Formats: sequence, C-alpha cells, structure tokens
Amino acid sequence: MSSLSVSHTTLAMDLVPNPVLELKNISKIYQGRTVVDNLSLQIGAGEVFGLVGPNGAGKTTLMKIIAGLSQPCSGRLTIFNRDGLAERAQLKPLIGWVPQDNNLERELTVREALALYARLFAARPFQPRVQQIMTEFNLESIGERRIELLSGGMARRVLIARAILPEPKLLLLDEPTVGLDPDVRQDIWQLIRSLAAQGKTIFMTTHYMDEAEQLCDRLALLKAGSLLMTGTPAAMKSMAEGKPHSAVTLEAAFLRLIRRGAE
Repeated sequence: MSSLSVSHTTLAMDLVPNPVLELKNISKIYQGRTVVDNLSLQIGAGEVFGLVGPNGAGKTTLMKIIAGLSQPCSGRLTIFNRDGLAERAQLKPLIGWVPQDNNLERELTVREALALYARLFAARPFQPRVQQIMTEFNLESIGERRIELLSGGMARRVLIARAILPEPKLLLLDEPTVGLDPDVRQDIWQLIRSLAAQGKTIFMTTHYMDEAEQLCDRLALLKAGSLLMTGTPAAMKSMAEGKPHSAVTLEAAFLRLIRRGAE
C-alpha cells in the first residue's frame, strides 16, 4: 500500500456528528467518462469546507449535484437529514447557490435583479428584504446600475447577495474569486468570513491554495473524480511533507499529493 493510500484511509474517512451535508458513494458518468467516482463526504454545521483539485477533477460537477442542477448516476445525497435528490423542492429555500459564471439578468439593474429573485424565492415581504441585503452587502451605491456594467468583483458580490436573499443555511460557492484582482479577492474573502461568522455552512470550490488555507476549516482533495483525502489544511501540509508542523506551503503540498496520487 502506498503512503497516499495510508493517508487516504486516515484522512478521507472523517466522521462528522450530525452532518448537514452528506454524500455517500456519489458517482456521475458523462458521455462515457466517469466524472465523479464513488465519492463520500460529510460536512458539519457551520463549517467552511473547501473542494480542491486540478482542472477536470470533478469539482464543479459535484457542486452542481449538491445544488440540484445535475443528477448523480448512483449514490445518496442527504441535506439537513432529508433526501437531497427526492426532496429538492423542500430543500431549495435552505440552499444558496453561487455559480462560477455570472448568470445575473444583464439588462436589469442590481436592485431589479435582486427584487426579481426575492419575489420568487424569499419567504418574507420582498422589498424590505432586498433593501436589507443591499445595505448588508454595500450595494446601495450601485443599486440603479445595470448588471452588464458591473465589474467582475461587484458582479460576484451581487451573486452572493442574491443567494443569501432567502436566508439559506447552506451556501454553495463555485470558484468565488476566479478571475478577480487580488484586492477584490480580499473583499470577497472578508464577505465569506462574515457569512461564516453568522453560522452559515459554506461548501466551496477553489483552485487558489492561499484561498483554501485562509478560509477553509477542512479540505477535500480530488483528482480525476476520486477523493484522495480530506483534512485540515495543516494536516494536508504535514501529510505531504511526512512530518507534523511542516513549513511547506499548501500549494506545494497540493502538488506533492497530486503527484503522489498518480504513483
């Protein structure tokens, strides 16, 4: 048995008491290719959990399965102790989804886009809720600006605000800072920290290792649809180096673990 197999046995079987999100033996085959391969994970309440891996590892596919945008070929998905596949309609208000691409209605203003979503999905009277979320996310100054005129960072902020409108308990973030300038990334990081401090459970994908280390309580490392290991950023760094309290960066650890997984 390779050292990676031992690490996988040790770290990938993390058990969480009363998980709010549980994937058991999830698989997805698309056009004859296995995109997600028999994957199992548990995420606890209030946790910021990161999914990392190279391009094509299956991160976005797995995220879309959790969000209800794609059906797995096999396996079980449990969200807040309910069947995440069969009870999707009941679970929808509890889950906020922020896709990697900007899918906001480009011809609408920020306020109009949020109001449209709030009328569809927010449980409370929508106008006060829209105003509240615009204040919380510092969007009032751009409220009358059309979506198509927003910078990448502002569009990302509006996407997250839209997802928070129904007051979900679980927030799904697919590459929340991809393509953004470093200073804008810092703003989004602070926003994510603020949401975590409010008790939101956050499940996110990222290919930025500094982002994963700064934001995530635990990580899952994927390669070619398979789970190599889970653990804290510190545990992954130590495992890659082969000794505790390693000074290796998470990015260097990531590359070592990915390469070791190919052995």
